[in-house]
Amino acid sequence: MNINLSVECETCGDPTNCRIGMSNREEQPFRFCCQTCGSPIDIIIRESRGGEFHGAKQLLPDLYPFDDKTNFVDLHLDFPVAFGKYVVGKTPFMEAAQRIGYEELKLHGFRLAYLTEEATPKLRVFTLLLKLFRNGKWAPFKTSCSRNFDVDVKSDAPQDRAAALYKVISKVMMPFAFPGQDAEASHLSTSTMHQVTNEHPAAIRAFMAEIIGNDFLRNLQNSCLDIYPKILEAELPLRPVLFLDFDVQFANNPIPLRISNEAFESYKDLYKDISEIVSRQFVLVAGINNLLKRGGHNAFEPGIGQTKGGKDFTPKSLHDFSDVAFGKKLGFIDDSWFEPLEDGADNQLRNAIAHVKTDYDEVNQVITYYPRLEGMNQAKPEQMTFIQFMRRLLQTYREMRRLNHLIKGLFYLQYLVIDRDKPATDAAKS
Repeated sequence: MNINLSVECETCGDPTNCRIGMSNREEQPFRFCCQTCGSPIDIIIRESRGGEFHGAKQLLPDLYPFDDKTNFVDLHLDFPVAFGKYVVGKTPFMEAAQRIGYEELKLHGFRLAYLTEEATPKLRVFTLLLKLFRNGKWAPFKTSCSRNFDVDVKSDAPQDRAAALYKVISKVMMPFAFPGQDAEASHLSTSTMHQVTNEHPAAIRAFMAEIIGNDFLRNLQNSCLDIYPKILEAELPLRPVLFLDFDVQFANNPIPLRISNEAFESYKDLYKDISEIVSRQFVLVAGINNLLKRGGHNAFEPGIGQTKGGKDFTPKSLHDFSDVAFGKKLGFIDDSWFEPLEDGADNQLRNAIAHVKTDYDEVNQVITYYPRLEGMNQAKPEQMTFIQFMRRLLQTYREMRRLNHLIKGLFYLQYLVIDRDKPATDAAKS
């Protein structure tokens, strides 16, 4: 269903015609900027109370049918919409159906319905459950798993607690996963753990002793747990981005596409935080790669950091590698067993965000960023649309999620293999 209405900007007085496609949410907030003066306009539609307007007032009667001279916006929470002129019948839903077909549109609708009905209503209890796990509050953790998520903790063994945790995460965060990607990542991590354990049993124990002993693995897991609720909170601007899983041509289209609610400033720090976690996760990838190739987690390929000038920046240990700049880390992992996602983490974009070198055009939803060190000059900007940025955010989250399967696998290795060989008293302490 679509609603056609017209509003008058409170700042400049110019009208805008709006075609609003209805989603399955009870409350549907939309934001766009007046194309004349750039002032933000918010429209909130609630099933029970009708419309609410901020920054503009609704014009009565509506200026319908719409004309080509008045400013026009298409708005929809579930699909990306292009900037352009009003065309009768060319709604975001009809455009989406023509581009991807019925079956994929049905899958997109299923994920959004799950978000609305199952995932977002449990944001509070999900956040609390993750805190209970981090803090070792096992009795309430067990109760919450069963009561709120229909997941049983089979025993007080650490592997069973971890299994329940990751089952809850999988259920709640399912809509944000690319189809089949979680299963593939889990299989890759499991098979890699088997290989390195069989080929280098003593060396893998030394690796685990270091990352367990210095709390690197535990702290990294906790950082990942902090991100899941934040992605769930970003559900609104990610809804149309999820559609791009099924429409690669539209996803790579350089034409600005509108997301009709949030602004860039709300999410750039989240992108930076996830990128930094991925950078730390690459430490695990490098350590396992060194084990597979050279039988020791500190053994980087000799000379891999050799420069043409004769300097050798090859890390002497995994500890040294952890301090390598994010953008250079992959260069020290030779023929990696782990293949990063395309757009899974963009170091230049992360640096631009971290150093506040970004500008955002709210009217056209275009981000300009300056990824290079240029002193006082900003002569080489790069641009992307807000929806392209949110797709990068989603892909970077998915990269973190894929590597969190590796963290899970390493903990299982500790619980099921290494701790099994310890005396019972030591295993209980773990």
